[in-house]
Order: sequence, then structure tokens, then C-alpha cells
Amino acid sequence: MNRFVIPAVFVLTLTLLTPGCGGIMELRDRYWPTGPSEYEMKVTDKDLEKLQLELVQNIYPVDSQLYLLLRRLSVKDGYPAREWKENLVLNFPWISGVTVLDRESSVLSRYPGDGIKQLEYTPLFPRALDLPLGQTMLEVEETPFGPEVMLAVAVYQDFQIEGLTVVHFDPRSFVAESADPDEIVIICRGKVVWPGQYQELQEALEQVEWMEIARKRISGKIELDKGSFFWFARAVGQDWLIYLLKDK
Repeated sequence: MNRFVIPAVFVLTLTLLTPGCGGIMELRDRYWPTGPSEYEMKVTDKDLEKLQLELVQNIYPVDSQLYLLLRRLSVKDGYPAREWKENLVLNFPWISGVTVLDRESSVLSRYPGDGIKQLEYTPLFPRALDLPLGQTMLEVEETPFGPEVMLAVAVYQDFQIEGLTVVHFDPRSFVAESADPDEIVIICRGKVVWPGQYQELQEALEQVEWMEIARKRISGKIELDKGSFFWFARAVGQDWLIYLLKDK
């Protein structure tokens, strides 16, 4: 018997998509002071239906990593020490780096050193200057070498925002954790940052009002001219990261 600890978004998704399915042997809530935040699902391989199997093999490996990273960031409200940055990159090797900015978007520190992508961090501002304590925001910066996804938390002192801690990563490194990256589409802030094998659908997917859709529900099915996709939303503060799987 395999055991998966999966974020709440996927338990809800499985419940919505496979009512009464015998493949879900046990669901157990794990409560934190803020409410249920993760679940344990125990299943047997022979009971897994195709969509569940793709969910576990393709999306669970990437989203579970993102979920753990977001939890780590949610409790970081001060300037990070070098050791904290080193450990973060060690624990999440798909991260490109950690940068600390001041209120004017000037770089105060960076770990590791300069990478291939020279980021300006401008998409974070001015929205980041109103970022609530303990909340993470999501943004995307386009570069000549492809998009870079940024997760930012505010650095507070005396109840005032002094700067930001920004964790950034290349979607290609992130999705490499999946069993079959070509089968996943990832959307951040309405932009397709990873199209998988569905490059021709990028324009159509970016025309969807994902922010509005995700505010109403965290999973569903969307019909496009060239087929339909199941989608799953991961909340990142007031933002959403959307995963899509082709309905085959």
C-alpha cells in the first residue's frame, strides 16, 4: 500500500472528480491553528483510476514541494540569514535563488550569486509594498531565457515593510519533479509559464479569467477548441498557480 501526504487542494479535487471511488481508502485531516492544511491519502495502486494516477504521478511531486516551500516562507518575516538561504536552496534544489530587496527594489543580498537570468524584480512592485504579514505573493518576470516565477514575502520591522525576501525559480526546473512534465500545463498570474506539449493552446489558455474562476472553486474542467482539461488551483496568498491535465 502506498501512502501520499497531499495538500488539501488535491483531496478536494479527488472528492469532486471521483465521488464514491474505492481508490480512496482513507482520508485523514491534519489540523493546524488556521484549519485543515494537509491530508493523508492511502491508496492501493490497482484501485487508482487514470486521472488519480496522473494526479499522483504528475502533479503531486511538484505541488507538494511548492506547498512545503510556501509553509516555510509564511513564517519568515525578517531578513533571512545566509544559513537560511543556503538551507532553502539545499532543501528545494529546483529553486534558482533567494534575493533580498529593499522598498525601492534594490538588491541587498543574493544567494547564490548572479545566475543566467538577470532579474529586475519590477513585476513585484508596487503591489508588494502592501503585502500583509505572513502572506506570500506570486509574480512572473519575463526574461530572454524564459519566464521566472517569483514568490515574495515582506520583511517587517516595527510593523512596517522594509523590504522583501524573494524566492525565484525556472518553471522548467520546477516541473522536472513530475513523472511526465509534457502532460502538465502551469499557469501563474494568468500567464502560461510551462505549456508542456500544448504550446499551440497557450494563447487560448491565457485568455481565460483564471483569477475569477479560482475565486469560486479550486478545481474544474475547461473546454477548449482542441480538447478539454482538468485544472487544479494552488492558492499563493491572493494569487493562484494553476495546474492543468489533458482529459484523454
